Order: sequence, then C-alpha cells, then structure tokens
Amino acid sequence: MNSNPRSTTVEPCPNDSILVLGARLTWVMVGPVALLGLTYAIVSRGTGWLTGFDAAFAIVAGLMLLGRWVEQRSGTATTIKGQPATFEQLKRYVAILMAVAAGVWIVANLLGNHLLQ
Repeated sequence: MNSNPRSTTVEPCPNDSILVLGARLTWVMVGPVALLGLTYAIVSRGTGWLTGFDAAFAIVAGLMLLGRWVEQRSGTATTIKGQPATFEQLKRYVAILMAVAAGVWIVANLLGNHLLQ
C-alpha cells in the first residue's frame, strides 16, 4: 500500500481468471514472438503473397487484438507499466497494431518474394 496520501495510483482488481491471463500473455508475449517468427518465415521462404505463413500471420495478429479486448473487458486490464488500461488505450492499440502488422507483412512479402529471390 502506498503511504503517500496524494498518490492517485489506482490498483487494478486482482486477476484470478486463466482466460484473462492467457489473453494477456497472447498480446504481450506470445503474439509478438510468433509474429517475429512468421515474418522470418515469410521473408526466408518467399513462396508467394498468400501462403499458409501469411494466413498464420493474420490469425496471430487477430488473436493479439482479441487477447487485448478480452483483458480490457475483464475489468482487470493494465498497461505494460501496470497502470489501469482505458478503452481509449485499447482503441490506440488496435489502430497501431493493425497499421504496423500490415506494414511488416507487406515489407516481408516484398523482401521474400521480390528482392531476396
């Protein structure tokens, strides 16, 4: 407990749901690592624009969005820094992830299918 009476830090509710824990791990750790591996596979294989790796990339990005949404809806969502998360932060996460994932996917396919053949 914080002894500073002026502190405005709000403690999130404790999370005791395995679903919410799995959702958090998906968008924070497992999803980004999987996207990194899939990006490498797309670049190194270079077998076309719409392969199984491309589908898996889209599915993982979608699961990351779903994981973030599930955690937000649980009422125990926190930012990476441990502060309570807001729906505005969720909206920003969705917009940034979609833009970055699309850009990475396009660059990976350009590299794998055209520049590094």
